[in-house]
Amino acid sequence: MVPYTGDRTLDHQVTSVLTSDASSDGNSPASRSLAGSQDPDVRVSDEEFVDQQLFFVTSYSDFDKLAHGPRGHTAKHTLRVYRFLTDGSLVLLHISGEGSKVINPAFSRFHPRLNVVYTCTEDIEENGKIFAYEINADGSLTEIGHVDAGGTSTCYLTIDLEQRHLIAVNYWDSSLVVIPLSKETGEFAGPIQNIYDPRHGKAMLAAAKKHGGVNHSMNDESTIAQRQVDPHSHALVLDPYEGCVAYVPDLGKDLIREFFYDKRDGKIELELNVLPSGMSTGKPDGPRYTCFHPKFNVAYVVNELSSTIAVFSIDKDLLSEISHASKLGLPMDKFKGRSTLKLIQSIKTVPSAFPTTMNTCGRICVHDSGRFVIVSNRGHESITIFRVKQGRHSKGKAMRGTLAQVGFFHTRGETPRHFQFDHSGQFLIVANQDSDTIAVFSFNLTSGEIKYTGNEYHVPSPNFICCCPMVGRYSDDDDDQAYEKVGYTFPALEGGVNSTVPSSVEINPTSKSSLNLRSELELAQNEIAALKKQLSNITAERGAV
Repeated sequence: MVPYTGDRTLDHQVTSVLTSDASSDGNSPASRSLAGSQDPDVRVSDEEFVDQQLFFVTSYSDFDKLAHGPRGHTAKHTLRVYRFLTDGSLVLLHISGEGSKVINPAFSRFHPRLNVVYTCTEDIEENGKIFAYEINADGSLTEIGHVDAGGTSTCYLTIDLEQRHLIAVNYWDSSLVVIPLSKETGEFAGPIQNIYDPRHGKAMLAAAKKHGGVNHSMNDESTIAQRQVDPHSHALVLDPYEGCVAYVPDLGKDLIREFFYDKRDGKIELELNVLPSGMSTGKPDGPRYTCFHPKFNVAYVVNELSSTIAVFSIDKDLLSEISHASKLGLPMDKFKGRSTLKLIQSIKTVPSAFPTTMNTCGRICVHDSGRFVIVSNRGHESITIFRVKQGRHSKGKAMRGTLAQVGFFHTRGETPRHFQFDHSGQFLIVANQDSDTIAVFSFNLTSGEIKYTGNEYHVPSPNFICCCPMVGRYSDDDDDQAYEKVGYTFPALEGGVNSTVPSSVEINPTSKSSLNLRSELELAQNEIAALKKQLSNITAERGAV
């Protein structure tokens, strides 16, 4: 990799349509240059900077404003930007975000096409804020706007497939809000235009921890009882096929909610269905995040409280039916009670003898190769890696997309709240929240095992790592949601669950499999079409220089 100097125009790296990684979570390539570029005529070849990427890291600054209880040190400045080198090391380029102004930023989203990153703040008493920053070529940040998040303890951001709306999730009061975006600049195009309240106006029953409430970092029975008094939305992920169904894990009610999302007007209008986030054993699961497999019609949900991953098959035909009906303006009521998800497996994320009450799951993602699923364990202080089974279900063969454990790997720190791959998929960066460090591991693309590189960096209370690849020139019609590359996740419920659930349970599918050749062919055709468009635009731009 060749280091860059800051006097160059850098845009996003080309990302395949079939990627699946929160922080994830790239539609199209950037057409505008970074604000920090000194000479607009200086362009850098795609080959020279194919490995250039930045990491945007956020930290907690005020523990009293949080539902949970970090044990590290508060940050005076909450935003950091690092450059990633090919040996797995990081170079600190920029520090900003005064802790008293950008308070507790804890989830970030890199725009799928532009060099813009969004981050939201956690505050259980006052509405959160969402900040938008343009990342300059030297790693510095230029704020291009901020908006009210419309609810408390903002915890998740999604950009819709049309890149015209940003959807925010507020954990504490469970509200879901839609905010318009400028497709040209990524700036906020106005305040909140739509809000959905799963509580339907009812007051919150639970108190904040500084007013006698529980610490949401704990996983005992009394804590869980309080966490489940109210609904707590923890994420919102749009289906990657049509972008018309929004999946919302409700930590407070052990449910995955399926909403119809009107992508034309940017509205969350109708709750189509709810389903349990796990095996329905009578013990809390607590869905935290979800992510989609890049090739198979399969979704993975990490259950924070039961330390399990639930694997679901996806009814792509039903998604297509819903999308078609919405385009025709037909009423959506006929889809109520019909789920696009079906549980096919549940598997533990910690050793079977480890007490579930001593762990809560953090992030989950699918590796870009589609061969591995990765999850973090807060308490067990580990990364657990699973191999994705590639075969079909027939006479003893495991169903495609189900999981088999590879191993548990210590994160060399405490409370691995978040982790992120570099864009090559060969390095894993872990945010150890309560030991004030981020650590870098190499990732074996064949075995799925990780090894510590020796690279570790002091960051006070790190809570989120956002990968920002800054190279490549695109058109507005290229790749689908780069945030899929990061993976989506659903929050889980915390509970004293010395689990009696088996470490892995596979559920036989019905005779009509949702994983059919037609869906595979459609995905392949979409990827080929997107790659052709990328090649055409790159050729055209080079010819114009």
